[in-house]
Amino acid sequence: MLLIFAQPNFYRPKMKKFYTLIFFITSFVSLAQVASCSLDPVFIASNKKGIWPDSATNFSSGTVNQAYLQNITVKVPKDTITGFGTFCFNRVELSNPTGFTNFNLPPGLTLLGGPSATVTGSGSSIIFKYAGNASGCALITGTPTAAGIYTVQFKVQPYVTPAAGACSASPNVTGGGAFTAPSVLAYYTISITPPIGVKEEINSKTLNISNTPNPFSGKTLIKFSVKDESPAKLCVYNLLGEKIYEDKFKTVFGENTYELNAAEWNSGIYLYTIQYKNFAVTKRMVLNSTR
Repeated sequence: MLLIFAQPNFYRPKMKKFYTLIFFITSFVSLAQVASCSLDPVFIASNKKGIWPDSATNFSSGTVNQAYLQNITVKVPKDTITGFGTFCFNRVELSNPTGFTNFNLPPGLTLLGGPSATVTGSGSSIIFKYAGNASGCALITGTPTAAGIYTVQFKVQPYVTPAAGACSASPNVTGGGAFTAPSVLAYYTISITPPIGVKEEINSKTLNISNTPNPFSGKTLIKFSVKDESPAKLCVYNLLGEKIYEDKFKTVFGENTYELNAAEWNSGIYLYTIQYKNFAVTKRMVLNSTR
């Protein structure tokens, strides 16, 4: 998904290049402090402008009480061409939309910026500024404390200067004027799953449970091993803790394979549990639905 700022109607017919370049702003998950983040070398070497991961790849998921880390690579465009001429990017400002704090990150996580970020203000009024024609990185880090699916929120505002000639390779980040009205982005999500207990970790090693492929589309094979024939049950839950699927079956000695058909389910992260004798083993799976 590309980021497209809300544009006045007279801009739209000639803004294809601007649309292609400007989606980089979503990357600015940063920065009350300078982060020890890293650039993605493949993305940096490409001719693309924007961020990695993109909105289709999305941010990685996490688990309550387990350390979380998400690197973000930023490539800011130098200019954009409209029907009114060329405009040079001075900067893009990132801040909290009205009604949100900490960009609606999961509790326990923090946004940190690389050395290329300029920070002004604090708290819910903090503003992060990124210069045009530059590459940088940002980092989401911490230990999540509450399960759920969190939609990250960003208010972004680009600042530009009409080009009198070629745009500067090192733009004045304090100059320029607002190019459009601010946009609110709300399509990046971070999914945090419930914690896995000590007994579950031990049992998962004992039963050797896994599902492949994972992520999957349509069907996935759940495999586990037992040492006799006994009743068992498979339950699948969404991240709200709601049971959406249940099936009872009998195991065989050795490796067991269960084909789960999720073709009619929505995309997302699910928890599945195998109940066998005194074991209750929970694992995660990711569904990329084609519905």
